[in-house]
Amino acid sequence: MHIRLVLALFVLGLAAGCSLEEERSESGDGARSRDAAGLETLIEGLNNPSHVSFSPDGKLTVCSAGPGRDGGNGRVIVWRNNAHSDFITGFPTQYWKPGKEGAPDRFKLGPLSAVWTTDDELVVSNSGLADGVDHLLVFAGGGDAKEGEPTNAVPPTSDDEADNGEGNFTGLSLAADGKSVYVCGQGADAKSWLLACDVAERKLQGFASADDNGITVNSPMDSLAWGTDAVLVLYSGAGGKEDGLLVLWDLATRKPVTRWTLPGVFDPMGMARVPGSDDLVVVDNNWDLTSVKQGRLARISLTEDGGAAEVTMIREDLPGPTSCAFGPNGRLFVSLLGPEFDKDLGSVVAISGIR
Repeated sequence: MHIRLVLALFVLGLAAGCSLEEERSESGDGARSRDAAGLETLIEGLNNPSHVSFSPDGKLTVCSAGPGRDGGNGRVIVWRNNAHSDFITGFPTQYWKPGKEGAPDRFKLGPLSAVWTTDDELVVSNSGLADGVDHLLVFAGGGDAKEGEPTNAVPPTSDDEADNGEGNFTGLSLAADGKSVYVCGQGADAKSWLLACDVAERKLQGFASADDNGITVNSPMDSLAWGTDAVLVLYSGAGGKEDGLLVLWDLATRKPVTRWTLPGVFDPMGMARVPGSDDLVVVDNNWDLTSVKQGRLARISLTEDGGAAEVTMIREDLPGPTSCAFGPNGRLFVSLLGPEFDKDLGSVVAISGIR
């Protein structure tokens, strides 16, 4: 199981020293906090939330490893009208790092990403399984994970003994034509793939190989359709190194068109396009293997010919953010794993004022 993937599961914590005011939700489900910079906590008590996305009709969808240390508690949560509830439960879960000498297992993983193809159809990565066994599940409604219709898994992509097959699927996004879902697959560390799933056929297959195209930065973490003829992929690279990378892939040739480095960004986990612009926001988890560190939120302006993107830090007080998505109201929603690993302390927050 790939180290970066786990990374995709860490963190929440409001910055110390922020001035806070209490705000009562419209649905009466309790007080929420909003800091002076426009950050509002919407959902609390999550275990390792890894991804946020929206349906076309505005349902916020959150992937979580589920409560406690028991397996099979992975879930997808839906938030709407200032209230949230479990939408799909019972996803398989596993721990990325088994404990040694009596130490507990660490980094619980479950469904890592989800994307709506319509208001009613949801595709979820069933990532609590072994590499080469992980697959996607397609749902026509809520319920139990076993009710999802599975795609195929993807076997090893080379003869390399270290290549155990594709898995830890994350960064799901919908193609411009709505017929395919792009998928970021970890597989072996040296075999990072972008995959594509034909939703109607439930067929998942490799699409673009980083290492086959001379891209040495591994760990694709998020994808985003870029017009009708390209897809943008965010690579996180090695933990704790300033080697994050954005690559624009041509859909026809399956070749990289443009690459951007991200100065000052260490472990980017998720991205979202700023509404009405070609800029992006990226969450930087700032990964550490043993502790939660302060993460960042950055705005990225892409240069026309690639090279170093223009990076502007928006916040540097978000311990371990894992994913982000703009909502219908223009706010940015961010999943955070909490101040400790594998605790029910994760959250989803909304940040206002990003334009």
